Amino acid sequence: MTDYFVIEPCSTSNALEVKLKGRRIDLKKAEKALSVIGTVGASTLVVLLAKIRAYSVSVYASGRMIVKGKERLSKKEVKELAIEMLDALEKHGAVVEMKA
Repeated sequence: MTDYFVIEPCSTSNALEVKLKGRRIDLKKAEKALSVIGTVGASTLVVLLAKIRAYSVSVYASGRMIVKGKERLSKKEVKELAIEMLDALEKHGAVVEMKA
């Protein structure tokens, strides 16, 4: 699973960004999926905002997920969260391959 996402520092905020490779996210299905592991606070056509444990997560249809925490995040903890989120997203059919 980890072979299709990367984790990078977010250039616009004190957060880490998870980027899917060659995939996007169906936000309607993602809302149901992330409700299982956390709380969805808001959902629009462009972004879904969720709280999962101590993390605030912004999920974009483009396949980007911005993860923020109260303290500085490590790539290890964000990787563990990303795997948990992607598992839930995949189970609900929310991860979609991009068409060429």
